[in-house]
Amino acid sequence: MFACIAPACVVKGQDEGTQWAVVAVSDAFMRDEARYGSECVNQCSMGTLVQVLERKGYWVRVRTPEPYEGWVNELALAPTRALSAEEQKATGLYGATLVPMSDVEAEAYRAEPKLICLAQSSRVCSTPGGETVVTLLMGNIVRTVKDGYQDGWRKVILPDGKEGWAPGRDLAPMQDWEQAEAEEDAATKAEDIIALANSFLGCPYLWGGMSPGHFDCSGLVSFCFRMNGIQLPRDASQQVGCGVEVPVDGMLPGDLVFFGNNSVAHVAICIGDKRIIHASQLVRINSLDPSAPDYYGRKILHVRRIL
Repeated sequence: MFACIAPACVVKGQDEGTQWAVVAVSDAFMRDEARYGSECVNQCSMGTLVQVLERKGYWVRVRTPEPYEGWVNELALAPTRALSAEEQKATGLYGATLVPMSDVEAEAYRAEPKLICLAQSSRVCSTPGGETVVTLLMGNIVRTVKDGYQDGWRKVILPDGKEGWAPGRDLAPMQDWEQAEAEEDAATKAEDIIALANSFLGCPYLWGGMSPGHFDCSGLVSFCFRMNGIQLPRDASQQVGCGVEVPVDGMLPGDLVFFGNNSVAHVAICIGDKRIIHASQLVRINSLDPSAPDYYGRKILHVRRIL
């Protein structure tokens, strides 16, 4: 899907190559430990191909394309199969279980034509305009159905194999979208990144958040760049290694501004005129001018030009 694919990693207890799964829900919360009480460290989006690294009960440790690792519930992934009554009794697990994909199956999934959701929120319905099957969020990826058009709706296949209908205006063919993003010049891409970040103004801060309405500082940066065809690492401490260093007085719209004391602890996007947009308590705009009423006075450590 996106250009960055992490190195192979073998599942514990497995000897036959890498195992894979596809995120099956619009927004999967990744946790630091295999329990619901553990902190959220990241989010991964429907249609994302992830590596399966380890399993504990119904928890699965996965690696995303950034790359980033965390634990998700197996029912947030596909494919799954139903557990028989005997299996449920023997394992203490109920309902269904993940059946990881092989390397060959993962490559076949990569090759299938797909659509990406470009609306902040949409839906897949059982019939055109009918009952909602699942909510779609910006960046979600579904598979296409040939000749599946009806009254402005497109027939799609969800990662779990279910079929449904989504508003055609909210979707774009992945290949066309990727090509369009690749052909944009730096100035236009900076404008698009800033416009997308602006659309999230007022969203509350969420540690580990990286989806519409749920952002931490590096999650906002990573999401806005990813939706414009650029895959960045997940955390600010990793993002600071991208691009080239530029002086503070030479920053341009689209540059990343990193803050902290002795190490990077926060990141923002320069929007021009000594102003930044960032997720700090909520997604907001601040000035780097000490005379401005909305001055953000945290120490600047680096300015990096990605575009």
